[in-house]
Amino acid sequence: MKKFFYTIGISFGILLITQVASAADFKIAPSSGTFGIGKQFRVDIKINTLGGSINAVQGKLKFDPAVVEVTSISKVDSVLNFWLLEPTFSNTEGTLEFIGGTPAGVSGGSLQVLSVTLTAKAIGTSSFEFINAAITISDGSGTNVFGKATAASFDVSSSGGGTAPGKAAAPAPPEPVPSPVQIIRTPAKATGVPVGPEVLIALYPDREHWYNVISNFVAAWNLPADIFTIATQVNANPNYDPTIGEGLFNSKTFPAPRDGVQYLHVRFKNEKGWGPTTHERIAIDTQPPLPFKIDVKTGLKSDDPSPVLAFTTGDATSGMGSYVIQVDKEEPVTIDPLSFSTSSVSAQESEYKLTPHEPGVYVIRVQALDKAGNSVEDRVEVEIVPIETPKITYVTGKVIIGADDRLVVKGTAIPNATVVVSIEDKDKFLIVRSDVATSKNGEWELHFDKELRRGDYFVSVQAKDSRGALSLSTEPIKVKFVEKPVISLFGLDITLKGLVIILVTIGVLAASWFYRKTLLRLARSQRESIIIGRDLKNAFDGVKKDVDRMASTIKNNTSPDEKELETRVISKNIGAALDKIEKYVSKDIERLT
Repeated sequence: MKKFFYTIGISFGILLITQVASAADFKIAPSSGTFGIGKQFRVDIKINTLGGSINAVQGKLKFDPAVVEVTSISKVDSVLNFWLLEPTFSNTEGTLEFIGGTPAGVSGGSLQVLSVTLTAKAIGTSSFEFINAAITISDGSGTNVFGKATAASFDVSSSGGGTAPGKAAAPAPPEPVPSPVQIIRTPAKATGVPVGPEVLIALYPDREHWYNVISNFVAAWNLPADIFTIATQVNANPNYDPTIGEGLFNSKTFPAPRDGVQYLHVRFKNEKGWGPTTHERIAIDTQPPLPFKIDVKTGLKSDDPSPVLAFTTGDATSGMGSYVIQVDKEEPVTIDPLSFSTSSVSAQESEYKLTPHEPGVYVIRVQALDKAGNSVEDRVEVEIVPIETPKITYVTGKVIIGADDRLVVKGTAIPNATVVVSIEDKDKFLIVRSDVATSKNGEWELHFDKELRRGDYFVSVQAKDSRGALSLSTEPIKVKFVEKPVISLFGLDITLKGLVIILVTIGVLAASWFYRKTLLRLARSQRESIIIGRDLKNAFDGVKKDVDRMASTIKNNTSPDEKELETRVISKNIGAALDKIEKYVSKDIERLT
């Protein structure tokens, strides 16, 4: 109970400061009326959840205390059964306030919140409208989904309707409906009595369906040319034949129906007489099914992976339509009530076994819907505890690809169960998962014959018993898959791939060394060539000078003895120069080679 107080309180704390997208509306019924001074009338405050499920509401309404005043407030038939702020009113300030909730979420198109009895005080007009409102959905977060609130307006006159003081206030008269628009025409000649009309009711189109919306509704039909009057009536008699003509019209607005099954009767008349009556069934149910509590037969904390849920609810008006069961954020499961045993017309006992779930804490929601779409729900938190974790006693640390080696994993677990062995890569991507049965002693062993690619893998195991209950997974153990070696070098196993890499590396290094030596040799040869050219040039330049001197001596007008002496000196110089050239050339050739 304390937890519920806290949850509802937090919800309304959020509601008072937050507004979100529309999902539920307030409605005041009737929305208008005229009442006599001193007469009393009853007004209902309702909610249309628009398909959602709500669990708390808050509202403050304003009225003119000079024209009307609140006599009493009734919570009878309210979908709310817990009040943080009891419905209160002030005829001095002209206000009415309430804050209420329900532990079980409810949904519907016309959910009853409160009935308010008003007394007409003085001639005038008073609005009755919300000035503050909030509606929370049952999502565990107190989300405010209030959309809009329909206001009402009441007139007080000296001759209006209502109930005399001192008597229980009757429901306010239905909201006024417009008279049908009459068609003026001359009917065609009839050949026989009319056929039954085909009636279309837009608000309640399916006569076999149940609806949870109460409102004035319009029925329409096509008029044959020979018809001159129509009779209509709404009551609970499925075979009633109306006989009072109302004129000629092709549609009519009818007052809002009550909860239960009623029938709209429509028939045509021509000069040959009344035709057969069309009976349109209108089935209304605005009350949700009976509240219920989920009883977890397997316990709120158990190692049973499939909790069994039991609950008893029912709906006396439209009957149960379906159950929706949802575990956390999983996809909801819809169940036909016919699959459950029924103990009575109004209450239905049901049991449902969940599919197996892994260990963890889960919030389970059961929503019971009647055939009109109204619903009530309950939630329960269940913890599934793990069974005993298995042990790995041996695992192959290294598997050689292409050899006879295989990955072997051994261990112990609970007897006569299953061990789920999982192998993942370093990125935690599941490579393979295999089931192994345990012996009566709890021993198990897996031989993994599939070869994996070279790399590191991680092996973990998890136990599963015959119920599907699971243990926690063991810590992963690393396993290496390596290639088969082709040679062993200095105690190291070298695979074919490794050998190729080594040979390629040696080849690259050798080519690099030879290339470098060749470049150096070419560079040295280039330098030697330059030196050789320089030495030869110097030697030949000296010979050329001596030859020129000899030519000049011969041409000179000197004595023969002087010419002979000069020629001998020059010849000796030329011989010395040639010896020098021979010496240089020999040495330079030796350096080049």
